[in-house]
Amino acid sequence: MDILNSLVQNGTTTFLVLVFASVVMFTFAIATMTATWWDVRRRAGQVMSASLPAGDFTGRMRAPLPSVLDGLLPKDEKDKSELRKFLNLAGYYGAMTPAIYQLIRIVASLFFGMMSGFLFGLYFPNLPFFLAIIVAVVMALLGFMLPRSIVAIQRDGLCEEHRQGFPDFLDLLVICVEAGVGIDSAIERVGSDLAYSYPSMSRNLGFMSLEMRAGRSTKDALANLADRLGIEEAKSFATLIQQSEELGSSLVQSLRVYSDEMRAKRLSRAEEKAHALPVKLVLPLGLFIFPVILGVTLLPVVLKIYKALGI
Repeated sequence: MDILNSLVQNGTTTFLVLVFASVVMFTFAIATMTATWWDVRRRAGQVMSASLPAGDFTGRMRAPLPSVLDGLLPKDEKDKSELRKFLNLAGYYGAMTPAIYQLIRIVASLFFGMMSGFLFGLYFPNLPFFLAIIVAVVMALLGFMLPRSIVAIQRDGLCEEHRQGFPDFLDLLVICVEAGVGIDSAIERVGSDLAYSYPSMSRNLGFMSLEMRAGRSTKDALANLADRLGIEEAKSFATLIQQSEELGSSLVQSLRVYSDEMRAKRLSRAEEKAHALPVKLVLPLGLFIFPVILGVTLLPVVLKIYKALGI
């Protein structure tokens, strides 16, 4: 009861109301973003319109944003495009995704700032008030950066998945092309075969197939695929297909050589990680394992010395 009275006297009831409202808004934003992500996966099977602008990764999923959400987006078109590309590389699509992402950052900033200021004032009431303000500002900045860090980790994970799955994609593509299947049909078939092993890459290949069905040229579709995957191997692959068509060289031979090169590159990356493993193990061995082994080995000797000396 005394704690409740002190909270009311210090005016922290307002903080509790604001914290509750922030939690509700944050939960709503997360639920909306999740619903948008699942909605785009449902729509991925629909055929895109032929009037797609270049670099549009999500098809005809554009819809007018509410004025409130539209105000959260960057005003510069270049910054807006970079934000959308950043979210697309992390696997988040949809018209409202950038605005919801910005809303989550703002809500997380307010939530972390107010909660940390409230807890600091509750548990350290005798410290100066300006320290609570400093803690609240620092935590608000951390809350604002947290969603971007999470999305960046997801983006790096998907890029690594694309990098690991690209040699397998090329191997299957070579088999299909050697069997006489056209490059467009081969990419669609390989994309469906990779759905279980590399779901993100399969989804992006499905987007490419839908673009080509809608009338977009193979050159533009491959360029968009390279932008979506976010790896250099895909850009080199798009250049390879373009040059093979322009110069009239054998597509099967070019794909076979490039596939061998990608498999050798993946093997070299694995060997590089294996060679770096002993160096990375030095720190945990020195800090955690070696002291324990040393203690277990020397403890009986130390006890015998103590007994012999009569201590």
